[in-house]
Amino acid sequence: MNRTNVYLPLKARVKAVVQKTADVNLYELELPGKIDYMPGQFFMVSVWGAGEVPISIASHRKYSESLQLCIRKVGLVTSFIHRLKEGDTVWIRGPYGNGFPLDIARGKDIVIVAGGIGIAPLRPLLHEFPGNKEYGNVALIYGSRDPDDIIFRDEVETWKQRGVDVIVTVDRQNGKWGGNVGLVTDFFSNIKSDLHSAVAYVCGPEIMIKNVIRDLNLMGMPQDMIITTLEAHMKCGVGKCGHCYAGCKYICTDGPVFSYREIREYELI
Repeated sequence: MNRTNVYLPLKARVKAVVQKTADVNLYELELPGKIDYMPGQFFMVSVWGAGEVPISIASHRKYSESLQLCIRKVGLVTSFIHRLKEGDTVWIRGPYGNGFPLDIARGKDIVIVAGGIGIAPLRPLLHEFPGNKEYGNVALIYGSRDPDDIIFRDEVETWKQRGVDVIVTVDRQNGKWGGNVGLVTDFFSNIKSDLHSAVAYVCGPEIMIKNVIRDLNLMGMPQDMIITTLEAHMKCGVGKCGHCYAGCKYICTDGPVFSYREIREYELI
C-alpha cells in the first residue's frame, strides 16, 4: 500500500475479538489493503474520542491473513478498545519501528524469554523459527504473575509440537497450578543450548528485561546477540514529538528493538 502521509490513520475492521485473560484481548483486524510488517514492529492504534496508543504486532504476516494485536486494558484508550466487538472499526498507523533482526539467528540456537504481555511481540518468532532448517534449537521461557495471567496458554502445546523447548513459570501459584513457580531467570540452567553461541530475544516488564539480559550476558552470551524490545511513551511513532527520546535515541524510530550492547552504550534503561 502506498502511504504518503505517515500521520494519516487507516480504517481497519475488527474481524474477531478473543479474550485471553481477564484484562487482555486478542484482536484480529482486517486491513484496508496489503500492509507488510515485520516481527517486533508496532502500530499506533486509535479510537475516535479516546486517543492513540502504540501496540506491538502479535501476528506473523506469512501465517495469518489478519493483523493480530494483543491489548491489555490499562488506561483510557485501551479501555475504549476493549469495548470494541466484531464488525466495529478501529484506526491504525504504521507499521513503525525497526523490527527484530532475524539474520543474526541463522545457524544458531535461539532462546526466547517473555514476561507477561511481553509474549505478544515475541509470538511471531514462534512462527518464524521452529521447523525452519536455517535456525537451530528454539527454547522459550515464559513467565507470568500467576496462572490466570498466562496469555497464550492455549498455544503452549502447539509450540511444543513444533519442536520448541517450552518452560512456563509463574511468580505465585494457585490451587489449580501444578507447574513451575519462580522467575524466568531461575530456569536459565534448563536451557540445553550453549549460550556462548546462541541468540536471545527478550520482552517483558523493564525490571525483568534488565535482569534477563544481564544474566544471559554473565552466562556467556555476547551483548550483540541479546535482543530486546522496549516500551516507551510514544505519541507520534515517527520521531517528531520527542516523547520517547532516551539516551540520544528515539525508541519509536531507532527502536523499539535494541541489542544489549546498544542499551548499555546509550543508557536506554
